[in-house]
Amino acid sequence: MQKQTVVLYNPKAVFYTMPLALLAVGSYLDPRKYNVVIIDGRLEDYPLPKIFEALQEKGICFAVTVLTGGPIKDALAVSKAVKQRFSNIPVVWGGWHPSLFPGETLAEECIDVVVKGQGEVTFAKLLERFEAAQPLAGLNGTGYKENGQVVINADRHMEDINAFPPFNYELVDVPAYMRLSGRKQLDYVSSQGCRFRCAFCADPAMYKRGWHGYSPERIGNEIEMLWRQYQFEHVHFQDETFFTNAKRVQGVAEEFIRRQLPVSWFGTMRADQGVRLPDHIWELCKQSGLEKIMIGMESGTQHMLDWMQKDIKLEHIFETAAQCIRYDLAINFSVIVGFPGETAESITATLEVIKRLRRMSSDFVVNIFYYKPYPGNKIADELSAGGYRFPRGLEEWSNFDYVDSGKSDWLTDEQVTRIEAFKFYQQLAWSKPTMRKYLFQHVARLRCNNDLYALPLEKQLARLLRPAKQMS
Repeated sequence: MQKQTVVLYNPKAVFYTMPLALLAVGSYLDPRKYNVVIIDGRLEDYPLPKIFEALQEKGICFAVTVLTGGPIKDALAVSKAVKQRFSNIPVVWGGWHPSLFPGETLAEECIDVVVKGQGEVTFAKLLERFEAAQPLAGLNGTGYKENGQVVINADRHMEDINAFPPFNYELVDVPAYMRLSGRKQLDYVSSQGCRFRCAFCADPAMYKRGWHGYSPERIGNEIEMLWRQYQFEHVHFQDETFFTNAKRVQGVAEEFIRRQLPVSWFGTMRADQGVRLPDHIWELCKQSGLEKIMIGMESGTQHMLDWMQKDIKLEHIFETAAQCIRYDLAINFSVIVGFPGETAESITATLEVIKRLRRMSSDFVVNIFYYKPYPGNKIADELSAGGYRFPRGLEEWSNFDYVDSGKSDWLTDEQVTRIEAFKFYQQLAWSKPTMRKYLFQHVARLRCNNDLYALPLEKQLARLLRPAKQMS
C-alpha cells in the first residue's frame, strides 16, 4: 500500500532554530502509513514548487506551524497557494497563534482546521479522520468549519512526552541549520510546558501550567545517538524552563559525563531555581559542559516582580549571578520595561540593576524589550477589560512585533530614546575588552555610570557600520 504524504511547512522568519514543533508532530506519525515531508521557508527561496511536488504524491494534508507576527504573512500566502492548487487537500494550522486565536484563524477562507496546544496526538487523530472521511465533531484539541460556521472543540489534556517517540532529525537538513546558526549546534527540546504563572506570559494559557520532561536516561541516549550522527559541538535546550526539576538536571549532567559527550550546552533557568540548585549540581553541570544559561529577570524592582507574579525575589537574581561567576558560566538576561502603570522611577531602578549585573561579568548579556500586550494572561485580560484594542484578524497580527525597539504604548518618546541609548552603551561598556574598542568602551562606561546619553554619535556610527539584527 502506497503511503500518504503529509507536508509540514515552517514559514519564513528571521530566527534560525530547527523546526522542533514540526519534528515533534512529524516524528509521532506512523512511518509505515505516512510519508512526512518537512519544508522550511527559511531554507528555500521558492518553497512552493517543493510543496506542490510533494502534495501531488498522495497528499493527504498540508499543515503549518505559525508564530504570531511576521511568520503569519508567509504562512498565509503559502496556504492560499496550496488551497488554490489543491482544493481537496485540507490546510491545517497549528502552533502558538492558532492555539490562542482559533476563531480568528479559521475566519480565513483557505484554512480548514486548527490544532490547539500540544499537537502530537491531536494531529495523528486528525489524519485518521481525514483518511476515513469522518467529521471532526468531538475531536479534542481542534477547531474547524462546518456549513460556514466555526466550531471549536474542547482542549486536549496535555500528555507526558516520555510516551512519544524520539524526534526523527532525518526529516530536516540538520547541517543547513548549523550553517545558519554559525556553529555546529543541535537544537533539542527535553520538556514541554511551564508550571509558573507569570502574568505577562501566554504559557499558562497554552499548557494550563502543566510540565513534562524526558528522563535523563532518554536524553543521554538520544543526544549520544545524535552526536554520533551529526558530530555537533553544542546542544541548545529549547525548553521553556529546563531547570524545573533539579534531580532531573543532575541526572542529565551525569549522563553527559558518563558518556563523555564532547559538547557544551545551554539551558533556561529561573533565578529562584538557581538559588535552590545545590552546589554539587552546579559543579556537575559545569563538568558536563554547561556553557550558558538564560534568565528572565523581567524587572529590577520587587514591586514590579510581585505585580507581574514572577514569584522571585530581586536578590535571587544576584545570588544566581554570583553562582555563575563562581562556575565560570555566561548568562543571557531578558528584561521588560514599559508595563502599563510602570513608573519612571521603576524603569530607572531596573536600568541600575542592569548596570550592577553587567559590572559583575563581561559574560553577562542583558537584552531589554518593551512590553507588548499579548492575550492569554492576567495583564492582557485586564487591559482588554479596560478597552485596550488588540490586533484583530491575521493581517493585523502579522504586523505584531514583540521586539520592536522603537515603540511602546506606555512610554514617552523621550523615555524610549533614553532606553535605546542605554541599550547600546551598556552592551559596549561591559563587553569583553579589546584593544580596538578600548576607548569606545571607556566612553560607554562613563555615559552609563553618569546617565549621559545626549548626542550618541558612537551609536550612530556603530549602527552605520553594523546594522542591528532583526529579531522577529
